[in-house]
Amino acid sequence: MSVAALAAVLATGLASQALAEVFPIYRSDDYCLDTVGQPPKVMLDSPEMVACFNRESTAYVELNDIWATVPEDIQSACYSEGRTKVETGAGSYARHLVCTQRRIADRSRPNATVPVTDCDRLASRGGDSLSLAAGLAMADIDHAKAIPACEQALGEHPKEGRFAYMLGRAQDGAKQFDKARQSYLRAIDLGEKRAFLNLGDLYADGRGVEPDSAAAVNWYRKGADAGESGCANNLAGLYLRGDGVEQSVEQALALYRKAFEHGDGEAAYNLGVMYEQGNGVEADLAAALGYYRKAAAAGSANGQYELAQRYAKGDGVEKNAALAVVWYGKAAEQGLGSAQMDLGYAYDEGVGLSSEPAEAAKWYAKAADQGYNAARHNLALYYDEGKGVPKDPAKAVSLYRQAAEDGYVPSQTNLAVQLAGGIGVPKDEAEALKWFRLAAGQDEPVAQFNLGVFYEEGRGTRASKKDAIAWYRKAAAQGHENARVALDRLTGKKTRKKA
Repeated sequence: MSVAALAAVLATGLASQALAEVFPIYRSDDYCLDTVGQPPKVMLDSPEMVACFNRESTAYVELNDIWATVPEDIQSACYSEGRTKVETGAGSYARHLVCTQRRIADRSRPNATVPVTDCDRLASRGGDSLSLAAGLAMADIDHAKAIPACEQALGEHPKEGRFAYMLGRAQDGAKQFDKARQSYLRAIDLGEKRAFLNLGDLYADGRGVEPDSAAAVNWYRKGADAGESGCANNLAGLYLRGDGVEQSVEQALALYRKAFEHGDGEAAYNLGVMYEQGNGVEADLAAALGYYRKAAAAGSANGQYELAQRYAKGDGVEKNAALAVVWYGKAAEQGLGSAQMDLGYAYDEGVGLSSEPAEAAKWYAKAADQGYNAARHNLALYYDEGKGVPKDPAKAVSLYRQAAEDGYVPSQTNLAVQLAGGIGVPKDEAEALKWFRLAAGQDEPVAQFNLGVFYEEGRGTRASKKDAIAWYRKAAAQGHENARVALDRLTGKKTRKKA
């Protein structure tokens, strides 16, 4: 692995401040004894101790894979730096890699003639050797502060391409797409290669312009030729789909490999997918898992989420809920909605960590903001119950309605319940009936039961014993006990329980 590639891996996956979050329990070899308990209080073969040792061992293997690629002179320097006692295992690797990340970044980063500014702190991409400050996802940039800070920095240093690039990021996130495009073009003129990727994305996504695959290909190709690994990765995707170029799996593989050689974690993830599917290569699950691990370590949110899913299910690796949560957390912090949803669920149910309703609510809210209906529904339940958040039935109704209107059946049912009871919203049985009907028509048994009640009692519609029986029968067939009781009452028969 080249110095530049190693720098990208370490800067994204194992940066000094992020390391404790990636491997929160791997601080030293005696961490398990210090934390879980010393014998005879806790036996070494207790489930808690074994689980801790397993997590320590897994971290050791994953960190050792990266440490093996570090140049020997840096290994030697980091072994001796600040060393107070002989250490082995994952704890020592973690500390050594913090040192390595700093030294590799210093070695690979171009000499910066302009010091770190507020523009760097507020709008840096991060995750690469060219960033001089911790990065932010574009959606997390405080545009009101970042845009003037970058305008000021660029005004004071008009030949510094990184300021034009970061100004473009801030404008892009603020949906000032025309201004962002001009800033990216200026950054490219000043030699800032990262702007090629963002400019290509504007045309690929049609942000501020008509979607233009040919223009996207043009900018991605220029960026790939300049050594911007993200451009090579995105261009590979276009070849894989035949979007703006003639479809070619061979070209896609070559570009993914080129991007991976430059430390691109997303390219590693895509290579993993191709090896798992046998797309252009012989199917090889072991190779796929290897690429997923490299992708996760290099900071790919998709790679981190894939690895989390593997640990959560025990798919190709030993099942480990604690490690799954670690990688869910890394992907969630990068804004991946699916990871935010699953991390919220882990905190909700106490899977791989202790149950913390407030944390669950926080991550459900982030996933809900990205349109995940299951997260909207679960967060609505929290507001309905006052769990992890202040009780707010009106907020619950709003969340249920968003998910219901997007076709999420459980929320359609719960919205109808709120409307029927006037909970957090004025009572409206006619609208409740509408939502019960919609959910019941999609075989939701609670909605089917309630629809039966509405027809039996004539709520929001004319009373109809026949219709009530029909809906009770559907719900009872799915095991709804109250529907079975109601059906027996109306028909005078004993319905058989579902086997």
